[in-house]
Amino acid sequence: MSITISRKSENYFTLVGIFSILFLLFLLSLLGTSPLLNLFGLSKINATLLFISRILYWLSLVLLWLYSIKFEKQNMLIWDEQKYKLSTFLISIIVIFAVLIIGLILISLVYRLTGISKTSIKLLEMVAVFRANKLLLVFTALTAGVVEELIFRGYLQPRLEIILKKPALAIVISSILFALLHYRYGTVINIIGPFFIGLIFSYYYWKYRNITILIICHFLWDLMSLFLLVNTGH
Repeated sequence: MSITISRKSENYFTLVGIFSILFLLFLLSLLGTSPLLNLFGLSKINATLLFISRILYWLSLVLLWLYSIKFEKQNMLIWDEQKYKLSTFLISIIVIFAVLIIGLILISLVYRLTGISKTSIKLLEMVAVFRANKLLLVFTALTAGVVEELIFRGYLQPRLEIILKKPALAIVISSILFALLHYRYGTVINIIGPFFIGLIFSYYYWKYRNITILIICHFLWDLMSLFLLVNTGH
């Protein structure tokens, strides 16, 4: 049985938790922006700053977990995790990857037809760092897979559904928030792409209630994408 939020005080703490974690993630996203880089005396992001930022994301996850326990008086994940056979895990990963590949290819084609295609300078800077530090690449993919899924799907989506009382709206809003977190890359496609990914992941979590599969998918997707970027030079 899933735990539900019923009292007004619990709704208050839940809303505070939602806005607090979003604000914290927004602050962390500023670490790669020019003003803060200049503050640290840097012209572009380096391995040290990237590593520190990933550690801070993990710390944010720990703080959110503690907040859920101490103030919301409930688990961070309020939907019970459904168990599936290994074969179901593998099929789910294959299907999710297939949908993402097809969907993102179509989105990329439409985006290029608009004539506003633009390369993300920030992403290229990160790729340059990863090319010299493969362990940091893996750690970054792992951080995205675990932290982003537990926060956006595991924490935000179920609470938005309870507050809004509309699963579809919770799926869309959580996906928009997930996409906006990627604004720092500076291009429209780097927001549209994550929005589509967020929709697929959020729908899967709503229907099948398994965050583990999504964490694995997210990690593998980012790992594959980053290695592809590193090896192709784009």
